[in-house]
Parts: sequence; C-alpha cells; structure tokens
Amino acid sequence: MNDQLRALFAANSGLPFTSIKDESNLSKDLGLDSLDTVDLVLQMEDMFKIAIPDEEYQELQTVKQFSDYLIKKRAEA
Repeated sequence: MNDQLRALFAANSGLPFTSIKDESNLSKDLGLDSLDTVDLVLQMEDMFKIAIPDEEYQELQTVKQFSDYLIKKRAEA
C-alpha cells in the first residue's frame, strides 16, 4: 500500500516517486493546496475503497500520517 500511496502523491504533485518521503508535508514539500488535497483524498477513497471524512483528512499533513491513517482505516473495515 505504501508504494501505491507514494505513486499517488507523486502523480498529484508532479514530483518523482523517489522524492516522496514519509516526512514530506503535503503543502510545504509537495506543493499541494487544499483543492489538490481534496482531489487526492477522493482518489484515495476510490483506490482503497474507504471513506475519509473531511474533519479527519484535514488533520493529516504528511505522507506518513496519511499512510498510518489508511492502514488503521483498512484494519477497521
């Protein structure tokens, strides 16, 4: 799942896959704005077949935070 997630971040940011690190911040490091993030979340919901409520994804700022969140959500499903 981590590789899929990194590929998604790379595709949305236009950065190389290898530059996407756990500590990468969505806005500061990847250059994603709020609309980019909403689009990214919709893609994650479709790709991983989960629902991510607005109030929850707004708290997630780094690649690792998204990864941890998705692992937790999939375990709950």
